[in-house]
Amino acid sequence: MLVNPLHQGTRMTQRLFSSFIAPEPPQSKGVNVFRNIDFSVATERGSEASLRNSDPDAVFVVTGASRGIGLQFVKTLLDTTQGTVVACCRSPDTATRLESFLSSLDDTKRSRIKLLPLDLEKQESIEHAAIEIKNMFDRVDMLLNVAGILGDGKSVPGPERSVAKLERDWMEKTFQVNVIGPVMFSKALAPLMCHSRNRASNKNGSPTQKARPIAVIANLSARVGSISDNGLGGWYSYRMSKAALNQATRTLAIELRRQSVWCISLHPGTTDTDLSKPFQKNVQGGRLFPVEFTVKSLINVIDSMEMENSGGLYDWAGKAIPF
Repeated sequence: MLVNPLHQGTRMTQRLFSSFIAPEPPQSKGVNVFRNIDFSVATERGSEASLRNSDPDAVFVVTGASRGIGLQFVKTLLDTTQGTVVACCRSPDTATRLESFLSSLDDTKRSRIKLLPLDLEKQESIEHAAIEIKNMFDRVDMLLNVAGILGDGKSVPGPERSVAKLERDWMEKTFQVNVIGPVMFSKALAPLMCHSRNRASNKNGSPTQKARPIAVIANLSARVGSISDNGLGGWYSYRMSKAALNQATRTLAIELRRQSVWCISLHPGTTDTDLSKPFQKNVQGGRLFPVEFTVKSLINVIDSMEMENSGGLYDWAGKAIPF
């Protein structure tokens, strides 16, 4: 059984990842229905993660891969796994940060990244991306639904601080990108993720003795999507969309758990990305996370989860957040 050196507690994880030390997560209001993820002991999930991460046939799909947390997931997965990373974003040809990263890679690593255009507001784009992934690999081992929108409160209505600021078009767009798109993409890829533990095949469909690990759908959510933890109000569309995404995660988990797929919603904490920049001046000291810290922490949570955690909402430190 694998003992992951990163599973030695939150503080150890922080020291290993970088010099950045994050404060303890805030205490949530409400009643948890899920247990915290325990990093301090080796678990069966640890060996599942080891099997997945060491499999050269494994396929990791990341949305929102052009920048921020999505791009960092691509970078980190390329370093910590042996499989293929499928980087999805609206326009790969104009994704300058993604292109800059790709140009820095040697041929071996570059060959392990596949780029796919994906517009989560268009069903035909979702279906086309799923067909491409099926034709190339015929399997998906991890889907990271990272893409999302919040707004800056200036050029667009969101995040709305009062009911008077609500606009139908912006609310619909927020739900399209933050909820409907990720759920429809999960639907499209689910047939490539569901499998029997007693049957396995490689990317060419040939039988293999190597069993596939549990597949994972990880949805990037937010603490503000917790209804019981909402004590401040505001941010209507964003809060509502993340609450809906959490419900989708829970419902998917119930349906897919018997088909070797686990699902989890993740709260990354306030991370230094373009999405958070308009609001960073209000972030307390030590609570603005470097993107490298955030992504490695979230991967640690995913790799440490067990079946009892599937369907839950967890923060970067593995603590359950009430719905």
